[in-house]
Amino acid sequence: MSKIEFDKKLNSKTLHKPIIKKGSNKIVSRKKIISKAIIEGEKGLNISGWNFIYAFLLFFIIFGVLIFNIAKLQIIEGEEMLERSIKNKVRVTSIDAYRGVIFDSNGQKLVENIPSSDIYISFEKFYKEGEGLDNNEISKVLNTLGGIIGGNWKNKEEDGTVYTSLSERVFTIYNDNPYLNKILLAKDVNNEILIKIKSMSEELKGISIVDGSKRNYVYKDIYSHILGYTGEVSEKDLEKFDFLFSGDTVGKSGIERYYEEKLHGIDGQVAQEVDAFGRSISENPYTLKDPVSGYSLYLTVNTDVQNQFFELIKEAVNKISAAGGAGVIQDVNTGEILAIVSYPSYDNNLFVNGISQSDYTSLISDKRNPLLDRSIAAQIPPGSTFKTIVAAAGLEDGVINKNSTYVSRSGYTFSNGAPFQEFRNHAYGTLNVTSALMVSSNIFFCEMIRDWSMSELVPYLESFGIGEYTGIDIPGEMPGRLPSPENKIKLAQTTSPWLEPIWYPEGDSCNSVIGQGITLVTPIQMSNWIAAIANGGTLNTPHVGKKFVDENGFEYDISYSPLHQNFVSTSTLDTVKRGMWEAVNGSRGIAKTLSTTGTIVAAKTGTAEFGKVNSKGIYEDTHAWVTGFFPYENPKYSFSLLLEDGGTSTNATAVMSKMISWMVSSGFVK
Repeated sequence: MSKIEFDKKLNSKTLHKPIIKKGSNKIVSRKKIISKAIIEGEKGLNISGWNFIYAFLLFFIIFGVLIFNIAKLQIIEGEEMLERSIKNKVRVTSIDAYRGVIFDSNGQKLVENIPSSDIYISFEKFYKEGEGLDNNEISKVLNTLGGIIGGNWKNKEEDGTVYTSLSERVFTIYNDNPYLNKILLAKDVNNEILIKIKSMSEELKGISIVDGSKRNYVYKDIYSHILGYTGEVSEKDLEKFDFLFSGDTVGKSGIERYYEEKLHGIDGQVAQEVDAFGRSISENPYTLKDPVSGYSLYLTVNTDVQNQFFELIKEAVNKISAAGGAGVIQDVNTGEILAIVSYPSYDNNLFVNGISQSDYTSLISDKRNPLLDRSIAAQIPPGSTFKTIVAAAGLEDGVINKNSTYVSRSGYTFSNGAPFQEFRNHAYGTLNVTSALMVSSNIFFCEMIRDWSMSELVPYLESFGIGEYTGIDIPGEMPGRLPSPENKIKLAQTTSPWLEPIWYPEGDSCNSVIGQGITLVTPIQMSNWIAAIANGGTLNTPHVGKKFVDENGFEYDISYSPLHQNFVSTSTLDTVKRGMWEAVNGSRGIAKTLSTTGTIVAAKTGTAEFGKVNSKGIYEDTHAWVTGFFPYENPKYSFSLLLEDGGTSTNATAVMSKMISWMVSSGFVK
């Protein structure tokens, strides 16, 4: 309040009213009291001039210190700071994210991360002021270390580079990148070596032991082709996945590869200032971002079913001396894979941290080819199993109906007199389509295609997925081969010069419809087209991935779209299914072994001929196939089973009969 305002208040009528002091009869003027208070307040507010001098001095001191430091940085230390800014840089290194664990359909762990110890060499202790890196000292340390770890060091890079010594590897890598602070020398070192390294710490200057983790595949061979394995990232991996860094672990095959992005997680990053020699300058690294663990993956595969199927196929292959075997059991309605087997297999733990040369040589020199995933990549003539598709196509197109008949007889020939016969020259008499499927007649389907044409059949074959990838979520799948005139001519002109570059309407067509000629399929394709027959005409995408679960427990289902839908009528498929039922349960069925499994099975067998023909006109080698679905009335599972070079289909049927019986007794079929 200003002095003028106070004066106005003091001169107001209100202030002229008297005040009687409490406990006294003395009357005091209100104006007098207030005037006295104002005077005393002004005395209390009187500020000394020295206070302003002190404030100025404090400001001057602070400003002076600031000016001094700026001058020091710019003038006194300017040259040093300039040199540091030129020679020093920030090194950003990654913090490995915890890789996602993989489980089966029941939550049983299939892949886990277990502790491991890795050996590194750090260069900071090998620098001499004014001289740089002491190469002689490094060589001395590496020679000592080499005597301890023997051949357990990383002597080969992902790009194929091979080193003859630890020193060669270290100096080659360092010269390519002088800002490296440390280099990995050996992974997953055993305790005996670790103890020796620790006991010789003085002689092994710059050598450090870093705790890490590695993949462990719990069930080894029964899951190897499904899971695949991991390894150190290569240049191609870095080009494909932009979230990877040099030295990272990456999926190399199987679902480890297919679901790499989800399983890998998000690596963290730390930054640290280093000098021109790669030595750390900053005491504490700065965390740019924390790592985020990879998603856990749950599969559709049931370990009990997988193991039982694997053991039965293994037993059969070894018993009959087949080249190998493969099998698939698939949910007909969803495309989920309950079991998918390839035998022989291998221990995928051998590939973790890099397989040894001796182990790799042993695998690739094995004539049985254990690295081949036969379930998705063995392209084999399907034999008579192919008749299920051909029958459906003929019915759907109208070239035949369920009452159409042809006569199976001996001495059957083409128009040019060339012979064509039933398997082992049988004669079945008059057949309709269901009875032709029951006895697996070659002549019935040959007669049908002679009344039709391959160009009209081919689109139906394509709809059932022949010559196409199923899109299963396991890398390495092969597409098989569509038996079309165009493909035969292309083969004759490229990879198969022994073929004539011409399509014979009778000979080539008849061979094709019975699953011979240039027709090739894989076990996964076969189980998938049978699933489409069983479920009413939907060709699903088969898959082993079910869902992801993040580190907080949130679940994310993996979705898949059908490949083809509504390409064949229900009535057509009902007729084909009836023929497959007859093959198992009919009076002349050739798959009767499957009638005693405890559930009603519909099936089709196949004996695919290949190789040389003996003096009796019979092929010396055959592949054994069986395929089908169950239960018949309410289909749940489709299956396919291949015994490569495994004799007749009887061998395959015997294996599948045991498998389905086991599934029934184990409660998988109600």
